[in-house]
Amino acid sequence: MRRLFFLPLLFIFTFTCNAGGFEGSIILVKESCYDTSFFTYYVSDGKIRIEELDSKKSLQNIYLINTNTEEVFIVDPAKKLYTKLKKKSQVDSEEKQYTILKSTNYKLINDVKCYQWRVKCKEKNTEISYWVTQNDFVFFEKMVKILNQTERSWEFFTHIPQNQGFFPMLSVERNLVRDEKMRTSVLQINRKPVDSSMFRIPNGYKLFAI
Repeated sequence: MRRLFFLPLLFIFTFTCNAGGFEGSIILVKESCYDTSFFTYYVSDGKIRIEELDSKKSLQNIYLINTNTEEVFIVDPAKKLYTKLKKKSQVDSEEKQYTILKSTNYKLINDVKCYQWRVKCKEKNTEISYWVTQNDFVFFEKMVKILNQTERSWEFFTHIPQNQGFFPMLSVERNLVRDEKMRTSVLQINRKPVDSSMFRIPNGYKLFAI
């Protein structure tokens, strides 16, 4: 039941800030040489719903995240089960293991200027390049921080200082000899109200303890 993910270039996007932060949906695709997955983020008022779909766009899992309580639930729609993720024991990681470069390099992704942030870890033989834009995406930094407590694959982004409000339109993961392992890119962003029922566990679903 538990299949976590890492956080994909055509998208609809209006650059308007609001005091409450982003509300709406974001569709992403994650591609590797082995598989393709799709994700849809629904965001509203401190709550996030992530729908994970397989390469045929069949719904696999739903993740419900509350950034205020820092709770994460996984919902299995096929089996009508849900479970609450437990935080992993905190393991101190040395900051020197991660080399971070916020470069002035940029490129236009659908006419939006995105700057390159690179995070490298020799011990993990991995470098991830994030092409980020800044707006009212305050939810993303909070979401990544919470998910990193349950799944360490979010650790690279959490090591970037002053990342509040930024969102990666494209991220590319490579090994240190520059072979690409995975890329995640935004397909579409829509700003619109999200029904609060989207963030509730459906009636009749049973708790599955892990």
